[in-house]
Amino acid sequence: MEQKYIKDFVIALVVLLVIAFGIKDFYLYETVKNIPAESRYKKLALSQELLDRIFKIENSIRERKEFVFTVTKDPLEQNLIVRTQQDLEAEWEAMVKRLVRLESTIIPAEGERLALIAHGGTSTLYSVGDTFDGNKRIVDIRPGAIVFELKNGQQAVMNTSKIPPKPVEIQKSSKKNRAINW
Repeated sequence: MEQKYIKDFVIALVVLLVIAFGIKDFYLYETVKNIPAESRYKKLALSQELLDRIFKIENSIRERKEFVFTVTKDPLEQNLIVRTQQDLEAEWEAMVKRLVRLESTIIPAEGERLALIAHGGTSTLYSVGDTFDGNKRIVDIRPGAIVFELKNGQQAVMNTSKIPPKPVEIQKSSKKNRAINW
């Protein structure tokens, strides 16, 4: 007898649920039916011109992603446009190596006078009569200067000089890197 009531209770519950779902569907249909065809936010929407621009930009980005570089060198490296700190330092070092400069003169009370000349990254001792830098012959060594003669017979004076300072862009501010005091 108890099973009969349970069976009737389940059937009644199912019928009530079907009616509830039917009512809910009806109200949803009415809500959807009341939605206008044109949105009230239409004026805020994008114009066709702006949409075309956005599509062009998206296509450009897509093409750039799919592009395959065929060069062996990094195409993003801009050595000729942007120089790194290492590039600037290498340029400065190359410039210092190209310089022909008198580092010091040695004038003893007795003996031979000597001049220490730096060129090509090395320093070499020269005496009167020696030739340096290909065509320059030393005529006289004075304190802090030398007189040399070119192949055409003209004479010139070279004074002692320090290594030119590094450009501000590559100077390091650490305490370990001190300026060279020649």
